[in-house]
Amino acid sequence: MHPAISILITLICLGIIIALAAWGRHSGKLSGEIARKSVHVGMGLICLSFPWLFDSVLAVQLLAGFAIITLLTVRVSKLRKSVGSALFSVERISIGELLFPLAVAWLFTLSWDKPLLYVISLLLLTLADTAGALAGSRFGKKIYQTTAATKSLEGSIAFFLTAFLCIALPLHFLSNLSLTLILFLSLTVSLFTMAVEGASGHGLDNLLIPLGSFLLLDYYIDLSNHLILTRSIVLLVLLAVLLTTHRKHTFDGGALLTAMLFGFAAFTLGGFPCLLAALILFARHLVTQHTMPKQYVVTHSIDTIIAIAIPSLLWLTLGRGEVIEYHTAQLGFICTLSLIISMLHTGTQKHMQQEKPTLLSGFILSLLILTPSLLLDAPLTHYLPTLLLVIPLARFYFYWRDPSDSPSSNHWLKLAGLALISSSVAMLPILL
Repeated sequence: MHPAISILITLICLGIIIALAAWGRHSGKLSGEIARKSVHVGMGLICLSFPWLFDSVLAVQLLAGFAIITLLTVRVSKLRKSVGSALFSVERISIGELLFPLAVAWLFTLSWDKPLLYVISLLLLTLADTAGALAGSRFGKKIYQTTAATKSLEGSIAFFLTAFLCIALPLHFLSNLSLTLILFLSLTVSLFTMAVEGASGHGLDNLLIPLGSFLLLDYYIDLSNHLILTRSIVLLVLLAVLLTTHRKHTFDGGALLTAMLFGFAAFTLGGFPCLLAALILFARHLVTQHTMPKQYVVTHSIDTIIAIAIPSLLWLTLGRGEVIEYHTAQLGFICTLSLIISMLHTGTQKHMQQEKPTLLSGFILSLLILTPSLLLDAPLTHYLPTLLLVIPLARFYFYWRDPSDSPSSNHWLKLAGLALISSSVAMLPILL
């Protein structure tokens, strides 16, 4: 079929779905959330046909571009209250409807020769995301907060169960994988995407869910059963640790799920030494919250974890991309956490209104978090730049960090920036 005809058929079908949902919204037959999710599911089901409808990546990219421009025009024009009422009648801020076509085009491009992975990833976006949203709005009673949204435990469970089926059934009927492999793949990816959905907001899950699930499936599907089993167990253990210690840590829902993803990424990309370093950092958090006076205890949100994850995982990403050697990437991750823990220690002192930082205890924590790197058999001289930076860096962060009650407080941004710069300085002699 000519690409122009395929594009025309797709646009006509999408137009009909949006028009029907808008009619249902205006007639009172559909609520704003139901109308929005009806369009979401309809668009997803239509896009499932793309591997058989289109034989050109460019055609899908052009279609996505046209869809984004059209949706943006509807959103900012008077059409928002008529045709666009099915998509834009929900009060919360969201760019999900704009990210949806972008995600489909990106996914189609990545999975050009892997239609099964395209279908599974799009099913997660279409059905699991919808099931989680509807179950959360209808049955959600156990609420947790993220930086950008309010989620519910019931919605996350509905997402997980639907995601598991969206992965397991296609793999069972359309692949030659063993049942054991299918079960572990389904468990790992559904847990991963549940965490992504729970931690994200503003419609970002429309992009992160399909792309994250595709990359995870594409990476895992060629691994042995033993490796997949190990990764599944690690993911479950991390989730169990975070849930069983929920009364001792101060992470909100989004931070908890992001912390699980951070630990999982540390293990997947860096192995056991990096996971151990991340767990030592978490243990320090538990001890600090337990010993801190109650008037200073605050809830930590997703930005806390992101500020730690970005500078540290960057090293492991460089290692996986073969920009630097793998063991160097592992050392970079652990050294970054060593520098971060010293800043967190003096940052806590600043938060508790201490006039001067106590640096020795932070230095000991930095030494402790470096111990997993001994498993890498790195020369002791490789640790020297990090240890030389610990005390001056922690002292500088103490005086640069804003008071916690400051309305313009951006100490997590400062933490991430300093960690990125200082770890680069510490690793420079090794890289050279």
